[in-house]
Amino acid sequence: MNADTESRSEMRWAWPVAAIVLGTLAATNPFYAPHITLRAGIAAWCADMLLVLILSAHPATARVGVLVAGLFLAVPCFLWESPLARGFLMCFMGLPLAVAAFPFLVLPNAGFRARRAYVLTWLGIKRRARSFDVGSLLHLIGATVIFAAAMATVKAVPAAGPWLFVRWLAGGIMVLAFGEMATALHQFLTTLMGITAPSLMQSPHRSVSLQEFWTRRWNPSMSELVFRPFFFAPLARRGVVLAAFAAFSASALAHVLLMNMASGKWGIAFVCGAFFLVQPLFIITERRMKVRRWQPAAGRTWTFAVLAITSPLFVEPNLQLVAPSWGAPENVLLPTLVVLGSAVVVGVLFTLPALAFCRAPVAVT
Repeated sequence: MNADTESRSEMRWAWPVAAIVLGTLAATNPFYAPHITLRAGIAAWCADMLLVLILSAHPATARVGVLVAGLFLAVPCFLWESPLARGFLMCFMGLPLAVAAFPFLVLPNAGFRARRAYVLTWLGIKRRARSFDVGSLLHLIGATVIFAAAMATVKAVPAAGPWLFVRWLAGGIMVLAFGEMATALHQFLTTLMGITAPSLMQSPHRSVSLQEFWTRRWNPSMSELVFRPFFFAPLARRGVVLAAFAAFSASALAHVLLMNMASGKWGIAFVCGAFFLVQPLFIITERRMKVRRWQPAAGRTWTFAVLAITSPLFVEPNLQLVAPSWGAPENVLLPTLVVLGSAVVVGVLFTLPALAFCRAPVAVT
């Protein structure tokens, strides 16, 4: 890559970075802090997406669309709702920013149709025969039951003393169960729709190394679309260690900002970010130990031992985030259904719009 190409690449990156900084400044300013309702927040998301689509219609205004999407990231911080509701809206506010920024980074001079096609098919979606996947449905039901049982345990034990270890273990099981729910739901929905697409989760509990967990199993789309090409790959030629720390530092920063904007507490936000900062240390260790050459059972034991040791840094802040919203200790069904419903919404948003761009059906066998 020559100097001129690197300079143009850096200039394209300046716009998404400026958008995130703009949203952060708007969210943390001491002069204007309105209280808005959830309905107003949802309306703001719709307006944000509409404006981004309109501004993305021409390369000249696409940059403005990126800044607009960044500014709207501040909206959830002013939501007069629970921290969990703010967190959910913040995650959804990231979608218009992705729609505006990714085509701009990858296809800076492309037309509107090419940009739209890229946004809707970035997962590499193809058609296939439709079917009703009973196995995936049973997988989803089982994972949901485990999630509910783990939640009941977290809600039943005191959040102090030796019970904290039970709380953290059950919270970690909730996280893994959610990963299985997302995996099974994606497989069920895509099979029902008759499409093939990479999943946002790939059965994280099957990981036989930390590297596999973070690159192939846990949210591999973010790894492939964001952290690997924009943080890991540019620094890999200077050393894998530096590249790994850059990628996980970017993830840590994103989680710190998200947690703070949702909860308003920098303390638990930095604790959550620390979870991601320590991961490369263990990944480097496992590379030196050649864990990938171990038997699967041994590799899986290593992987989840490390995750269990470090998980309180991630689990406890998130439990504190959701605790005000999940009701009485005996109320397990409703929060579980909310999580399941949210997973369905995300799954549909990531797969249904792409059907219009799937032109190569797979023959029924």
